[in-house]
Amino acid sequence: MAQTDLSILDDLGQALTGHGFLTMLVTGPRPRLEVLDRTSPDRHGTVLCERDGHGDRWYYWSWADRIAPVSEVERAAAAVERDLRQVTWAV
Repeated sequence: MAQTDLSILDDLGQALTGHGFLTMLVTGPRPRLEVLDRTSPDRHGTVLCERDGHGDRWYYWSWADRIAPVSEVERAAAAVERDLRQVTWAV
């Protein structure tokens, strides 16, 4: 059975919780995952699940940068962690 965008984002949310992040799954016509760094609440981001030009699903930042294919949840979680902890404009 194919996963929904919501369940795909939930998988990433669970992985990020294991990395120490606070996550909130937002439902609606365009589901999204809000991610907050518990150690620095100014560091946060929004993750979406979208299809690329070939029809493959990817995790994307809300500003349309690719994070990782949805089949690589731990890679996506590590990339989100790296990106949010590197943010310098929020500190």
